[in-house]
Amino acid sequence: MKWNKTLLTTSLLGLLLPLTSQAESINVDFTATVTETTCNITLKALNGSKVTDDGSDKYTLTIPDVGLDKIVNATEAAQADFKLVASGCSNGISNIKTKITGAATSGNLIKTTLTDTSAAKNIGMGFKKVGEADGNFIKPDGTGTVTWSTTEITNGLDMTVALREITAGQGTTGAFESTATFSFTYQ
Repeated sequence: MKWNKTLLTTSLLGLLLPLTSQAESINVDFTATVTETTCNITLKALNGSKVTDDGSDKYTLTIPDVGLDKIVNATEAAQADFKLVASGCSNGISNIKTKITGAATSGNLIKTTLTDTSAAKNIGMGFKKVGEADGNFIKPDGTGTVTWSTTEITNGLDMTVALREITAGQGTTGAFESTATFSFTYQ
């Protein structure tokens, strides 16, 4: 009788466990989005300007001492040129857009961050493409955009930073220092 119970138990287990001949196959569809890698963007001196790199993507561009009259008259002596260079981009990148943020004031200028009595007053810096008029300063509140051409993606984007009066006739001499953050979008 013991043998019959074992045979019955073994038979029931065989019915409960699927046999390999009863196995089903399943198909799984995977969906993924393949994205482009970002570019490495560096800042280089252009047309005799002085750029230093601290090694961690923080650059300093120095405009030599300049007379207030040069700032008031918007001369080239009150500005410096630099180049944004894109490298290591994926082959599929055909579009780079740049936005700038900083402590914006009127006229699309970024004001000084210095607050001591020796700081220049009513002076700001604006960014534009080399050769552009002051009316084309990029809005430094993150809403203004510069779209790089294919040539600029290959050779670099030539930019100018210019010191200008925020309100005409109210600029004063002194030290000027400020920070602008450049953001890049790739397509």
